Amino acid sequence: MTLDLAIIGVVFAIILLIIFFSAIVLYLSFRIKETFRKETRRGATVAKVAFLIGILFLAGGLFYFFANTFTNITNPTPTPTPTPPGMTPTPTPAETTPTPTATPTTPTPSPSQTPILTFSVSAPSQISMNSELSISFTITNPTVYTANGVYIETSGLFTDFTLQSTTHPTTGSVINIGEAISGVTIVNVELTAPDRAGTYSYTVALNFQEMENPLIRTLTIMVRGS
Repeated sequence: MTLDLAIIGVVFAIILLIIFFSAIVLYLSFRIKETFRKETRRGATVAKVAFLIGILFLAGGLFYFFANTFTNITNPTPTPTPTPPGMTPTPTPAETTPTPTATPTTPTPSPSQTPILTFSVSAPSQISMNSELSISFTITNPTVYTANGVYIETSGLFTDFTLQSTTHPTTGSVINIGEAISGVTIVNVELTAPDRAGTYSYTVALNFQEMENPLIRTLTIMVRGS
């Protein structure tokens, strides 16, 4: 309703302006005609033509101005719709580059904390009666964990062969080692052969606290007569 009243008012104002402008133009035309009626010189004619052309340009400019005004009124600039209180305008989603998802890596299982030992026995295969001999027990621990409660069961070796010295303490037929750290542990035993010829065979076992089954090796020594 407000827009219709504005259009009617503009049209009415244009009509009044045209009437007013036409009256002014007619009045000026008669005045110029009276002024230059007796003038026959070329300058007077040029002045009358220039005046008429100026009047035409002025009229065209006024009509152009009111035409633009009328167009702006009939096509008003749309006003942005206010956002209701408490509501946040939804932003236009921007085109983003998807972030590559990292592939989860399977963790490497940690090695068992149980030490793993290997065991070997080195002794002469034959010896003369009552002669001295050396036996070496080699314990290898390739892990970084320490084996506890380590001992070697010689199964009657010290009964037939007389013990002279050893690098580790003994209790009966048992050599007590204690701990076997990472690396190699060597146990040396010095013995004296018996005074009876024959073949002596023993089962030597390595035991330690963390193991399930002992490591068993066979030791065979032949004692020759003199």
